[in-house]
Amino acid sequence: MLIRLSSLSFALVCLLSISADARGQLPTTVQLPSISSFSYNGTVVVPDSGTGFLGGVKRAATGSSRRGLSRGFGQDLGNSQATVRPQIIDNAEIDRQILGGTPQEFVRREQAKAQNAQGQNNRAIDPDLEGKSLVRYARREYKAGNQSAAFAGYQMAIETLQSQWLRQLASAEFKRAFGSAADQIIRMSSTRRRF
Repeated sequence: MLIRLSSLSFALVCLLSISADARGQLPTTVQLPSISSFSYNGTVVVPDSGTGFLGGVKRAATGSSRRGLSRGFGQDLGNSQATVRPQIIDNAEIDRQILGGTPQEFVRREQAKAQNAQGQNNRAIDPDLEGKSLVRYARREYKAGNQSAAFAGYQMAIETLQSQWLRQLASAEFKRAFGSAADQIIRMSSTRRRF
């Protein structure tokens, strides 16, 4: 027989046991739960990842029973304790290590980079420097065997260069590499410049 009881007195438990015996059944024991709690209020100094003991409660209970010549002993021991183990996580320090400074410094650096990039984009690009870069690109592609990229690089360089002398040098190199196809592109480029 299973009985669920939240709170009963000792007399009620004895009454249930007696009534069970009267009907010829085995005696039933009902064990009430025992709950204990404690609280701590105070301050402790514990290093990072260290352990601090806050307090504890120890309980001990012994009992004995005697029926005729037989004797029974029982003992109940309990121990409850509270400890603390703190781990400090400094998010600002993590940001400094990842971003190379505080988040505010990181934002300032990124804004300065963006302003520098914007200032560089606003500056006029020298067409002769760009044309020289295109000629170097065309040479690399030609040596690598990428004919179409080299042809386009020379064509763009001739259309970009402002200096007459640099344009003549690039045109001569273009003609040596691509022959009559280069002649046709150079003529078309010179007619576009007149208009």
